[in-house]
Amino acid sequence: MPGIEHQRYTPFALSVTQSDGKLTLVVVGELDLESAEKLKHDVSELRPAGTTEIVLDLRQLDFIDSSGLRALLALRDESRGNGNALTLIPPAPTVRRVFEITGTSDLFEWGDDRAKP
Repeated sequence: MPGIEHQRYTPFALSVTQSDGKLTLVVVGELDLESAEKLKHDVSELRPAGTTEIVLDLRQLDFIDSSGLRALLALRDESRGNGNALTLIPPAPTVRRVFEITGTSDLFEWGDDRAKP
């Protein structure tokens, strides 16, 4: 249809790097009902002993719904309970709006979105 922009679907995926007690996960695609549990499970499974910081890079996130937001809040609580720092690299403004609308922006530690992906 003329005038309607179609966004290409990007399936959910994670890429992981670990170094010096820091676990970094780049979240790609959509964080929704289908992928939220996978994210929580993967973070728990991939976190090696000795991890002190977890970074979730959300710059490649296309969409987040309430299930995805709940998963991030659960990871924040779990990280605090384990004595880990959890930092989010902000998503694009259209996705970031979910945090603003729900009033959850201040519940997370935000990193520099200019860092390398």
